[in-house]
Amino acid sequence: MNGFDTLSVITRSPVRPRVLRCLLERGPAETAELVEHVDASRRTVSRTLTALEEEGLVAVDGRTYRATTYGELFADELFAVLDGAHAHREFAAFLDAFPTDAVDVSFESIDGTTTLRRESHPHAPVSRIIETLSGSDRVRVLAPVASPLYVRPLVARIGAGATVEAVVDERAYDEFCTRLRTGVRLASKLTDVTLTVHEDVPFGLLECDAQTVFGAYEDGVLQATFETSAETARDAGRETFRRYRRNATVVAD
Repeated sequence: MNGFDTLSVITRSPVRPRVLRCLLERGPAETAELVEHVDASRRTVSRTLTALEEEGLVAVDGRTYRATTYGELFADELFAVLDGAHAHREFAAFLDAFPTDAVDVSFESIDGTTTLRRESHPHAPVSRIIETLSGSDRVRVLAPVASPLYVRPLVARIGAGATVEAVVDERAYDEFCTRLRTGVRLASKLTDVTLTVHEDVPFGLLECDAQTVFGAYEDGVLQATFETSAETARDAGRETFRRYRRNATVVAD
């Protein structure tokens, strides 16, 4: 038995890492308990436990299974690789969709969190935008599209007294401005709001306090976000925002 053999055994089915992780996180369990937590049939879980036991990753006492010391040590390395691979795949999808040459920063050199749009959660990137906006006192945004999903939380921040600077794509301006003016009128005595229009905003950029979020769009739909608190990204985001704002037309100050 060697590491390559163990790796081959554990990765032969996606259920196997889930079973091992479940035993490590939840402690010893019987087959029926594992079935409830790993989204697999009893037969599949039973066969998985047999394979893991033969490889020395789990041990059984009566009907109760537990991770062995080897299973614990191997899992630490395995899950670090699997989790890293997942993060790298999502980050690569963001880089493929985002015009990286539009921002003077090396995304590969900074730490951040990528959120992708998926069939199971199509609004996941939008949800991250809304969460980032929540509670922010100063907001700068480059907006390539107009959508109530973005405008409503932005108006809410205006109503709460946040300082907002927005550069909006010209094609999205009419709808965006119509929706935003309601918030501007309500908060005119409470906040500083600047709205400008640019002829072409091909990507999204959101700066909220210490967080910077870059958004990749396709056909007007947000496909992925990359969120970071890195100073280099914040500085690059601010300079990008200033560049677009210098070439934009002021609508409301």
